[in-house]
Amino acid sequence: MGLLAEERHNFILEHLKNTGKVIVKEVAFKFGVNEITIRRDLENMEKKGLVKKTYGGAVLAGSDFNPSVKFRHTKNLSAKKIIGKLAAEIINDGDNIYLEAGSTCYEIIPYLADKKNLTVITNSLMLLSRLHEQPQHRLIVTGGQYRVESMDMIGPAAENTIAQLGGFTAFTSGDDISIGYGISGADVAAVSFAKHILRRAAKSVFVGTRNKFDRGALYKIADLDDLDYIITNAYPGDDWSTFAREHNITLLFPEL
Repeated sequence: MGLLAEERHNFILEHLKNTGKVIVKEVAFKFGVNEITIRRDLENMEKKGLVKKTYGGAVLAGSDFNPSVKFRHTKNLSAKKIIGKLAAEIINDGDNIYLEAGSTCYEIIPYLADKKNLTVITNSLMLLSRLHEQPQHRLIVTGGQYRVESMDMIGPAAENTIAQLGGFTAFTSGDDISIGYGISGADVAAVSFAKHILRRAAKSVFVGTRNKFDRGALYKIADLDDLDYIITNAYPGDDWSTFAREHNITLLFPEL
C-alpha cells in the first residue's frame, strides 16, 4: 500500500471513530481523487475487517477489537515481525517481562510460544488476547482505566500494580527515538505510564521500526542512557552504532 493510500485509510478510520460514518463523495473531494479510488480503499479495508461498507460510504466494522487499533497493527507488519523475533531471542525461560500496549510488542508474542515459565506483565487487552493462547506462561494484567481507542489500561490503579513489581525486563517503543532527545511519545497519559514502567524495570529494551529513529515527539519518556537494548529492523546508522557502543547499549538489527 502506497503512502497516499495509507494516508486515506488513516483519515477514514479517524473520521469513523469521531463520527461513526464516512461518505465516499466527501472523502474523494477531500483527497482530490475519484470516487472509484475511495470505494477501492473501502473494499480493501473491509477485507481486513476494519470497516463495513454501506450505500455511499462505510461504518465501523462490528468487532471485539477497536478498528483503529487493528489498522495500526497492520502498518509495517513485516518489520515488526523481524523485531519481534530478535526481541524474543534475548528472553530466556523463567524470565519476568513487561510488554507495553503497542503493535511491535504484539509481534513478540508468537516467538514466546517455545519459551517456558515466563511471567508476562501487560496493560493491553490486545496483547492479552494473544497471550492467553500460551497457557504455559503466567500473566499479570495491570488493571486501571481502560481506553477504548488504544485498548490499554492506565491511571493510578495501573501504576499501583507496577509499583508492587520489580526485577522485570521492560519492552517499550514510544513513538520516536533520537540520540539527542531519547525516547518520546505524543500521548501524554501513555508517556506518564511508560515512565513508571521504566523506573521499576531491571532492564529496559526499546523496540521500534527504523522509521521511528532520529525523530522526536512532544513528551519525553526516557534518556537513551536508561536503555540496555535497542532493537530495530534495519541498521540505524553509524551514529547509533557509535553511541550504543560508548554507552554500553546492545544494538540489535538483522544482519544482511
